[in-house]
Amino acid sequence: MRNKDKINQKKGISNIRRSLFRIIRQMKKEFLLLFTDKFNMLLAIVIPPLIILLFGFMMNAIPDTIQPVECVIISYDSNVYIDESMLNGSVSSDYTLPYVDAVNKSEYMNLVQFYNATEDIYAMETARMMLLSSNIKVILSLPVAFSEFITLGLPGLIDCVPDASDIKNIQDILNAVYDSVKIFVNDNNLTPQFELTGFEEFSIPEGYSFRFNYNITLTLSFIVFGVSMVLTILVVVQEKPVARLLLTPAKRSEILISKYLTYTLILILQIILLIISTLICRLYLAGSVFDLFIALFSIGFTGLSMGIFISTQSKTKTEANQLFFAMFIVILLLSGIFIPIDAMPIYLQVIAYILPLSHGDPMIRGIITKGKSVFGFDFFALLILSIVLVTISFIIFKRRKYEV
Repeated sequence: MRNKDKINQKKGISNIRRSLFRIIRQMKKEFLLLFTDKFNMLLAIVIPPLIILLFGFMMNAIPDTIQPVECVIISYDSNVYIDESMLNGSVSSDYTLPYVDAVNKSEYMNLVQFYNATEDIYAMETARMMLLSSNIKVILSLPVAFSEFITLGLPGLIDCVPDASDIKNIQDILNAVYDSVKIFVNDNNLTPQFELTGFEEFSIPEGYSFRFNYNITLTLSFIVFGVSMVLTILVVVQEKPVARLLLTPAKRSEILISKYLTYTLILILQIILLIISTLICRLYLAGSVFDLFIALFSIGFTGLSMGIFISTQSKTKTEANQLFFAMFIVILLLSGIFIPIDAMPIYLQVIAYILPLSHGDPMIRGIITKGKSVFGFDFFALLILSIVLVTISFIIFKRRKYEV
């Protein structure tokens, strides 16, 4: 029995060695095919870091100068009001002009026009037409009791009507309005006053481009996933090379393993070049380079697995390309780029969290801006999805019939 065990052990070791030898030879063939295909090599190695460098150059070249927000002020404020606590009743106060002065002092705002609604009854209609024609970005309306409320120690309300057609600039508009309010409060010694001091948590330090650091998270996940998927959608589709390989001693599992290993090495090289490119473009990285590498690798390997999955179950190149296009559109639409995932119906949220791109941006953003660890919900979601895709791909490839 011991001799049989030793013989079986030697056979098992010998089989493993032969299998590794065949896998290595298949990997050499895959690399040779890659090197002969210049376009795929450019797509995998050269183009992604060039895109990052170009993107970084454009973002860093934009001057961080203040772009004042064009505004119109409409005053409905009544300068005289009745104070029941006083015998004469009539009190005069005017905080409209001090606020107009505060807007003029703010470097974040550009006052285009001031209207007194008691003299011009069509002031709001005129301002709305200016907003419609994009001559201004916001309308500031001072209500009837503006000065009265401030005099009595109550909050002075300001109606703000921003141009919401460009939603990404709304926060900038509100910040500019807040700056004018802060100047108004300080200049007129109004109480209570709120002074913001210290530093903003998770802000980009001085010397780094906030535009580049804000936009790079989405760009990185999109590039790594997209390129990995495009590179692998045709590697197993029914063509002559696969049919010829089945005539060799190589097993189907070994053929597929060699393809995974080959494109995984290409993915590692691609990620290293991408990280170097982002650091050259002055990426502020609150977390570690290791966490960023693992995050990008998990996203890229999911794209690689999905590409090979498409290739294993497609019969022709045309079918693989069509399936890739359809799947990529769905993944992109449910990634949270266009519509926040939390705003989707529950059934779409479930589908979105199964798809890979919905995990890419949150994971990379947490590492870059907050220094989070890569090993969180998003990482394990991508890991499970990759394992499922790899398993299904092996099953399909093993059962598929090829004409040899």
